[in-house]
Amino acid sequence: MKKYFLVLVLFSALLFSCNKDDKGLKKFYNDNNVEEQIKFKRFDVALFAKPEGSLQEYLLKLQKDYPDMFANPLSNEAYLNEILTLLNDTDVQNAVSVEQMEFADLTNLSLELTSAFARLKEIDPKTTLPKNVYTMMLLSPEYSYGYENRVYMNDTNYFTIALDVYSLQKLQSNPIYSQYPKYMIATLTKDYIASDFMRMYLQNATYRNLPLARSQMGATLLDCIVEDGKYSYIVKRLLPDREDKIVLRYTDEQMKWVQDNEANIWAYIVQCKLLYEQDLSKYMSLIAEGPQTKGLDGSPARVGNYIGYKIVNNFMKESKISIDSLMKISDSRLILEQSKYKPAK
Repeated sequence: MKKYFLVLVLFSALLFSCNKDDKGLKKFYNDNNVEEQIKFKRFDVALFAKPEGSLQEYLLKLQKDYPDMFANPLSNEAYLNEILTLLNDTDVQNAVSVEQMEFADLTNLSLELTSAFARLKEIDPKTTLPKNVYTMMLLSPEYSYGYENRVYMNDTNYFTIALDVYSLQKLQSNPIYSQYPKYMIATLTKDYIASDFMRMYLQNATYRNLPLARSQMGATLLDCIVEDGKYSYIVKRLLPDREDKIVLRYTDEQMKWVQDNEANIWAYIVQCKLLYEQDLSKYMSLIAEGPQTKGLDGSPARVGNYIGYKIVNNFMKESKISIDSLMKISDSRLILEQSKYKPAK
């Protein structure tokens, strides 16, 4: 199978629909005197445009307009030929056609993200709107890589959104994306972009000085799920009109399962003595991506994170502290105890 890994070819660093709430977002936008709006630099459109003149001259101009999106000078003949081959590939052209039809207009996405950043500024006054947000085609057959890099930032001024990865429900028959498993495709749609983007920004910008629990030696399952619950809680605050299923990256069916089986999930964690387990390999299935959670028939993945979200929600209702204060609490046991969390049977 042909391997197109656009991030290696071009990417040098390293709409969605909400019509039901469109008026509400505009009202928030106006009421909060937001003078700017996030604007996308549509590299996905520019790269695959059909110029009237010389394609090579067009690409040279494009490199001046989008210098961050090219890994090498186009004077490099081998690199230029690689790009030309990419542009002329039938499977790539078909994928571009689908993606551009799916994301012809990003106005609503811009509005929702702008509103989310206005809310984030109330939490962290240092917050500024991202200036360089590029939309692109990742064209990656390596699903784990594509999934992890569907939204990306290398500093607070450089962001990308891989719109083809969020078009996978309509690209499943395209050979480029044939390796993506169905369980992953279910939540790779336009509805999840804003939530993914804000979570990425929180972890890599707002709270970049807080190391993720999963990367720390001796982190317990409770540490990991409470931490994830914190981020889910904040994302929900930033995107209040988005359902919990979007914030938690679940489908309708998956969300119903975790809600109906919350007590069973908690019982499984407690009975298997996993809550304070420090061996990541023993509890990874409760927080990792996959078709389901090991040991819980019919479950979706990451059910431990759902419990963490519920714990943090309870804690915030009980404590009534600020989000900044929440993020400064590193003791996950304290949060659990003060949350008074106890799922109904």
